[in-house]
Amino acid sequence: MPVPPTSSRRPIPGKPPLEPASRLQFLPGVGPQRAEAFERLGLSTVEHLMRHYPRTWLDARRFVRIADLRPGELLTVEGTVHTSVAIRTRAGRTDFRVELDDGSGARLGLYFFGQPFLARTLLRGVRVVVSGELDPLERRMLNPLFEVVEGEMEALLHVGRLVPVHALTKGITARGMRTAVRHALDAAAAAVKDPVPAAAAEAHGLVPLAEALLQIHFPEDEARLAAARRKLAFEELFLLQTVLELRRQALAQEGRGRNTAGAGQLAARARAALPYTLTGDQDGALEEIVADLKRATPMHRMLQGDVGSGKTVVAFLAALHVMEAGHQVAFMAPTEILARQHGRTLAALAAPAGAAVEVLTGATPAAARRALAARFEAGEPLLVVGTHALLEEKVRLPDLALAIVDEQHRFGVRQRATLAQKGVIPDLLVLTATPIPRTLMLACYGDLAVSTLKARPAGRGRLVTRVTGEEKFPQVVEFMAGELAAGRQAFVVVPLIEEAGRADVRAAEAEFERLASQPLLRSWKVGLLHGRLKADAKQSVMEAFAAGGVQVLVTTTVVEVGVDVPNATVMVVENAERFGLTQLHQLRGRVGRGAHRSVCVMVAGPAASATARERLELLTTTTDGFALAEADLRLRGPGEMWGTRQSGLPRFKLVDLARDEELLEETRVAARALVGEDPQLLRPGHAALRETLLAHYREPLEVALTG
Repeated sequence: MPVPPTSSRRPIPGKPPLEPASRLQFLPGVGPQRAEAFERLGLSTVEHLMRHYPRTWLDARRFVRIADLRPGELLTVEGTVHTSVAIRTRAGRTDFRVELDDGSGARLGLYFFGQPFLARTLLRGVRVVVSGELDPLERRMLNPLFEVVEGEMEALLHVGRLVPVHALTKGITARGMRTAVRHALDAAAAAVKDPVPAAAAEAHGLVPLAEALLQIHFPEDEARLAAARRKLAFEELFLLQTVLELRRQALAQEGRGRNTAGAGQLAARARAALPYTLTGDQDGALEEIVADLKRATPMHRMLQGDVGSGKTVVAFLAALHVMEAGHQVAFMAPTEILARQHGRTLAALAAPAGAAVEVLTGATPAAARRALAARFEAGEPLLVVGTHALLEEKVRLPDLALAIVDEQHRFGVRQRATLAQKGVIPDLLVLTATPIPRTLMLACYGDLAVSTLKARPAGRGRLVTRVTGEEKFPQVVEFMAGELAAGRQAFVVVPLIEEAGRADVRAAEAEFERLASQPLLRSWKVGLLHGRLKADAKQSVMEAFAAGGVQVLVTTTVVEVGVDVPNATVMVVENAERFGLTQLHQLRGRVGRGAHRSVCVMVAGPAASATARERLELLTTTTDGFALAEADLRLRGPGEMWGTRQSGLPRFKLVDLARDEELLEETRVAARALVGEDPQLLRPGHAALRETLLAHYREPLEVALTG
């Protein structure tokens, strides 16, 4: 009986060598036309193809005789083509049928849909290895994996081994992808420069890069696959951790040359006027921030806090310290609605201290913009609240000493760096209401110091979360009407703006009409808010809701962060299974902000699976956003969890932050040691690392490596 392959295939003889940077069209069997198909996957060079790691692997190593085949398992047989015939179907399609014989006393049928061209390959007498599942109704395999064997069994690519499954696109078959990857490995794997220095690789027991590239695609066994994955995942994390360490060190060496913290008298006056007492977490975070403001190097700090933990007040009190020292502060919010809301909130907080707060957005009239520009140029100490409008080149803030970026995950490295360039190396404070799991924090924000708020301010009402199905929606509406009759307000959040051809997914516009026509809600004003409305329409409906003129607000996740209406006590999220736990936690944070008991109802759609319902039930067991963020990371990964990928941050190919915490810590320690010894990466053994970093991370490393 044949055995699975036990050694790697040798390079193809007689082929001219290719460099890793060679264009894919020069790879044997690719050519210009197929190279265009690979381009759709973002693969343009030989190294790109080698770095196109499999999504998973099929275990097709279980060889049996045809007579011993049984349904329900992926099994492999070796045999000889006994008969083959093309079959014309009634639908006009031509299929291909083969009968395989291995001398075990039984024959196996192979049926390939729409592949008559296989007649040129699967000829009578040809030796074939086939992997697939036996059809339980007929003794045949449908569209199995197969490979014609011309030499040794160890050369198999498509069957009889751990078979790689790669992401594909139109014009590239699984067989074509595996063959092209094999050719790329044979031609250039040994020439790929390893960015992980040899000393680090040896210290952490990593296999050579060429071996890892071969074994990640065509592993000989699970142990070699695990070693290859560890090497390549280490590389991914090590590159990022080196970038963050270089940035952190470069920022620590910058000299500010001026004091940006006043004595604290303005902050004391504003704090004395607050209707509540700061929590211990808030006091601690403020002390950390003010200590940073007094240092000779610029602050680069993140303030993360759970929903309703009071980050804005902490940031505002820090801003007053800077304004008292005679400097300007910029507070940037992700949306115009939130910027205007922050402007109103901060102006009210600043009044007792006599501090100036202004708002600048894309909708600010030209005359008002000119007046503000004059005040900026005059160096007036003030706090300006805005959106991306603050990133415009024509907006000058010559005395900017503190930049506050709200909702960090909506801005990338590039945006916060641009804002920081408005001043002479200003302090930078980034805020996020989305609790960040420790691994994600270390992987993506290692260049920032972190302060954390967990405790909720006193005086907030109790928040209850319930999960139900669409069939119970009439009772949800009845409960909502009862709250409205008591003088409260409600949010109804849906995943879409307009119908998208799916009857099981609620859309904002249709849901607005449905709720407005509900008999129990006809006495109340229902409003509609979504991202496609014009800025003035958004502002109008939000102001009406905040003032109580609109009692029910049907909206999308545009209200996910920051919107503060203490009188709202009901949050209904429809098709809740379509949102992540972290996002749902943010949404329910829009209620429970006043003194009244609030209820958040997660309504699962009719298509929600039992697993999805179980995931939603986690929200009923805890209000700890940090615990939910960890669960979200395990269940969905960082990309889905954050909605859109951070600009300037990588999309990991192999790293799984939910299970690679130990590896992350290893790379963090290794990167810190390496940068400590060679801050500019100028040693000969670090040349490949430096070259790779500048190729992939040039923008965030311009200061650290290129001066």
